Amino acid sequence: MKLSKKGWQFVLVTYILSLIPYYFIVGNGDSDSIWTLILMWVPGLSAIVMRIVHKEGIFTGLVWNPLKDFKWLFIAAFIPLCIEIITIVLTIFFNGAELKPDFMTMENNLISLKGVAMLFGAGPQPWYGLVPNYLLSYFVGVLLYGFMFALGEEYGWRGYLQKEWADNNQLKGFVLIGIVWGLWHLPAILLGHNYPEYPFLGGFVLMPLLCTFFSVTFGIAKNRRHVIWVAVLFHGALNLSAEVSNTVFMEEDLNRPLNDTIWTILWAITAVMFILKEKVDYIKSS
Repeated sequence: MKLSKKGWQFVLVTYILSLIPYYFIVGNGDSDSIWTLILMWVPGLSAIVMRIVHKEGIFTGLVWNPLKDFKWLFIAAFIPLCIEIITIVLTIFFNGAELKPDFMTMENNLISLKGVAMLFGAGPQPWYGLVPNYLLSYFVGVLLYGFMFALGEEYGWRGYLQKEWADNNQLKGFVLIGIVWGLWHLPAILLGHNYPEYPFLGGFVLMPLLCTFFSVTFGIAKNRRHVIWVAVLFHGALNLSAEVSNTVFMEEDLNRPLNDTIWTILWAITAVMFILKEKVDYIKSS
């Protein structure tokens, strides 16, 4: 597979434009500022620039009707949450963390959650009301976060770069997109974002590795019917579900290397499963 020049041009434009928000992020020493959210829209802006320069339609090659792959919107939204929950369970099982004692309380068969925002409140309620309340609140949060922020990245990485490098599920293209995407996060990672205890290992190795797994998973899912919202919800769910651990774990007792290792392995397994499913589907259709 030959990597198109337009793909490399997009990467160059994205990296150059990213210098603007990174200037303020690094200058303020804060990777959790409004500039980080602005940064998420830089790949999308770069894709628009590329499409205009090369006289392509801004919406060309993408399906914007979510009904074209409605089932996969739910799959994309809940796979990251399932991975996060399994990571929490395994981290606790291997004595890598403790739950906050006041995160969940029960009185008179009614459950309350602390530190969680839900549509119908997090106060005392029966479990059969709490579970759908939590899942619905989570899904709505994924939709909002995806539309407001994740769309900016996905319109660029999956909506444009993947079109140039991996539109037919080429593994080499997915891997290279993942590496480029992962290294794009480097300045923020070196500031302590995501991997505060080992920023160099996180920035140069772990983030590119994880982004490669994400690239394969998001990319194959999006390529099923080219519905951009599948990748957007995957990305939104990834970022939103990652906050679950921060809500339930006692920060001072968390074994981050163990927790990060479990999470990375689970995403690696997910990426392999997507590759295998894609190959099986290809054989069936041949």
